[in-house]
Amino acid sequence: MNLRELRYFIEVVRNNGFGRATEALHVTQPAISRAIKQLEDELGGDLLIRENRGVRVTERGRILLRYAENILQQENNLHTELSDISQEITGTLKVGLPPIIGAVYFPEILFTFRQRCPKVELEIVEMPTPQLEEALHSGAIEIAAAMLPVSNRAYKVQKFAADALVMVAPRQHPLSQKSHVSILELAKEPFILFAEHFKVNELIHSAFGLHGLTPKVVGRSSNFELVTAMVRAGMGISLLPGSVWKNKTATDFAAIPVQDPPLPYEVGLIRRKGDVISRGCETWIEVSANILGFEVAPDFLL
Repeated sequence: MNLRELRYFIEVVRNNGFGRATEALHVTQPAISRAIKQLEDELGGDLLIRENRGVRVTERGRILLRYAENILQQENNLHTELSDISQEITGTLKVGLPPIIGAVYFPEILFTFRQRCPKVELEIVEMPTPQLEEALHSGAIEIAAAMLPVSNRAYKVQKFAADALVMVAPRQHPLSQKSHVSILELAKEPFILFAEHFKVNELIHSAFGLHGLTPKVVGRSSNFELVTAMVRAGMGISLLPGSVWKNKTATDFAAIPVQDPPLPYEVGLIRRKGDVISRGCETWIEVSANILGFEVAPDFLL
């Protein structure tokens, strides 16, 4: 077997089919089928069973998948260490940032990192935390910021901030005059929330669920500016990170703390266990720690 065959096999499993794997790998389906057949001949049995809705991994295939992912991870580690031998930091650093977290915490970090590592190609991948976890698992990104906790134990976590959701409404809204609001009060209002796949929705639905309620959602968006535009237009109120509003000078919104229950959460950096950390990524962590004011746990860098 070779690394190409293992890579093809992993992509077929991840994409639940040969067709979608061809798009991810940019090769023809016959080429992938031949590679899988060669693996099956060498390993003495079926690895995948084709079904109407995709593929099913056999027991033999599950064993191969576990080892194949480790082998490709070690190959990536090898290239990372070899590229880091030189004095100058070069290469590509792929960082995952949820849109809001990126906008609140990372503008200065981006600027400072560019000054420290001008020859590193910094690729920022913006998507919600659940998708970032998947990208991290597949090796598509090296490090990410995420709303905690994360579900996968295969990640190392470095907390860097604590935040809480606040009610955001136009200044003329009746609730904008209060010092704090409760979930029971909010339950009567129409809501503008982020798209369903955003992790922050889990916190919101959990809080409403304590009272046996669900928010009345009238609009959603993956874009922060569109969410606030719908709130400004009077379509509804929203629940947004309090840190967004600390330095806001706009006078057309009120940000009111939520109680009964409050909606706190933590934010952290996450990376995959077992990966050799690149010098570019190590610098990213160092810059983040200096600017955000947290101490990096030694284990996070190992």
